[in-house]
Amino acid sequence: MNYYFAYGLSIATELDFPELFVIPPEDTADVSVRIGKIPLEFVEKIPDSKTNLFISPNEYYLRIDDTAAYYATNGNEVIIEPTTDADLKSVRLFFLSNTMAAILYQRAQIPLHASAIYVDGGIALFLGDSGAGKSTTVASLQTKGHRIFSDDICVPIQEEGMLKAFAAYPMMKLWKDTFSKLDIGTYQEEHRIRPEIEKYSKFFNESFDTRALPIKKIFILQKLDSSAAFRSEQIKGVPAFKYLRHQAYRLPYIKPMGIQQTYFNLLSSLLNNVPLVLISRPDKQNTINEVIQLIEESLGVN
Repeated sequence: MNYYFAYGLSIATELDFPELFVIPPEDTADVSVRIGKIPLEFVEKIPDSKTNLFISPNEYYLRIDDTAAYYATNGNEVIIEPTTDADLKSVRLFFLSNTMAAILYQRAQIPLHASAIYVDGGIALFLGDSGAGKSTTVASLQTKGHRIFSDDICVPIQEEGMLKAFAAYPMMKLWKDTFSKLDIGTYQEEHRIRPEIEKYSKFFNESFDTRALPIKKIFILQKLDSSAAFRSEQIKGVPAFKYLRHQAYRLPYIKPMGIQQTYFNLLSSLLNNVPLVLISRPDKQNTINEVIQLIEESLGVN
């Protein structure tokens, strides 16, 4: 059995996960993961035998053709049923993304689609739609001496009267050309995250933290059309809510999980307690240097 820490949870799993942070064995892990057959009594409850996704408040099923089927229940148990000759990187990837999102929602926790860096006394989050540049931004900030807290997913919690967040795991997923654009070394073919995708892993185990840290600031990244002006502005109230409301990781899971009120409460808490800065940039232009300059100015970094 392998033991890891991810998303603020201890995980005991029969499958080896080189992407995750290793911890000593625990008598009772938060989440148990095993390889096996999806329970027949559950499969028989699925309305359409051809469906590849089924979600209820307490049970979750996902089937990825030529990879695996995943069953998650009660926020603490996962069964993975790989297909014959499945690519194990793909098997692990869909567990770390889709299935762990379902586990968190079953535990009434809301994962945010956010990357993060350490700032004085806490962390700054970077939110935005897929393709907005979250991973590229934190990778570029790392070249400036900033330490990465998390890439792609952060899990907020209320603790000691403060809004804090856990990191997901100590791995970034970067497009092939990002390595040369940011001069951050060479990608390694063995670190390709899936055979058909030119995205590669970059690890940051040295800065991974198992503690939840206070959320000090949120940056929302957005790309507009190529004629748009480059700008940065602090946003509040309704405009801020309009941006935040789309930032849950695997957002469509929330309604069938029945935790809309939990998500609304989190958004309200973020809006009332954390400064939000919107950074807009023109699409199809390399503006990473301008983005980094604005971020560092907002964080008070000279």
